[in-house]
Amino acid sequence: MTTTALKPAPFNPVFQVDPYPSLAAIREQGPVGRAEHPVFDEVWLVVSYDIVRQVHSDPRWVKPPEDPPDDRVTFDSAPPDHTRLRKLVQKAFTARRIELFRAETQRITDEILDGLPADEPVDLIPVLADAMPIEVIRRMAGLPEEFAAELTALMEAFLGEEDATARQDVFVRADEYVAEVLRCKRGALGEDLISDLIAARDGEDRLTEDELGTVVLTLLVNGAATSTNVIGTGLHSLLANPDQHALLLARPDLLAGAVEEMLRYENPVGGIGWVSDEDVELAGTVIPAGEVLATSLQAANRDPAVFADPDRFDITRRPNPHLTFSHGIHRCLGAELARMELQVAMGTLMRRFPGMREAEPPTWRVSHAVRGLTRLPIVLAP
Repeated sequence: MTTTALKPAPFNPVFQVDPYPSLAAIREQGPVGRAEHPVFDEVWLVVSYDIVRQVHSDPRWVKPPEDPPDDRVTFDSAPPDHTRLRKLVQKAFTARRIELFRAETQRITDEILDGLPADEPVDLIPVLADAMPIEVIRRMAGLPEEFAAELTALMEAFLGEEDATARQDVFVRADEYVAEVLRCKRGALGEDLISDLIAARDGEDRLTEDELGTVVLTLLVNGAATSTNVIGTGLHSLLANPDQHALLLARPDLLAGAVEEMLRYENPVGGIGWVSDEDVELAGTVIPAGEVLATSLQAANRDPAVFADPDRFDITRRPNPHLTFSHGIHRCLGAELARMELQVAMGTLMRRFPGMREAEPPTWRVSHAVRGLTRLPIVLAP
């Protein structure tokens, strides 16, 4: 058995401003070690791609229980509850529906960009990175326009609030919002995501009222939050690497690969917590039953054992088996939505504003859990 003391703690409040040097230093000490954590006090931290993937595929590892306990079934629940919930939701949240919404996403993006000045700095975080995913999920959900502002506020609250008590207040506010959403939709069912969730069945099985509220909240908030972060960091990664920007302008056929590299290079999720009810050995280290393990997708995505020159942003990288959307039964249900939105956003910006540049350095979110930008001033045209 091996253990490693990791100092300074990789989850301190400013860690996500630049996590990669710390993660690289941690990796040099071994693939599994100890780390301080703001929620769980201490965790076992995994920074190896292969072991992260192994943990995410191993049914012995489940998400840590809520404190205080919450008996609602969520996407974090263990099988068979998770299996049942995901099976019901997948009937509404299909890849075909997402692809059919590509044209609408293009219209939304064009509408946003049409109203922006081309010759003075524009902060693209609120006007595009935040606004486009919110508007896409609002229209997919079949919600009236007046629901957008509170959804934006809730997303920002969940991303920005790290105090446990304050986060509980955000959940109370979110539950009230979802209750109003469901009241609205039950009075006007249609061909949309929430109407399909209300009607979702598997034989005699269907979502309970609590499950429906949880699913709707997860899809509305998470359906926008991932894209919000990656649109901002992806655009910054591209513009901060002029050779790659020039290559994409010359080779628009590389867009899909560029998007995958944006997803690999800047994963918005700091770490995912797990716990097992039995001792589990990982890379020679025994993780005792009941102790929390954190898998770092950011570290996995820059593991030199899998990705050559991992700190280089390379839109031609092949293969690119990143773990940004997780792996196994908890793989992100909104992965294809985020991928499609990122393709539309980047493709449109490349076509319409090939000379765009950063007006000043971006501002990074101060967080132990989320890596993303709060400000990205861009001059769209030279």
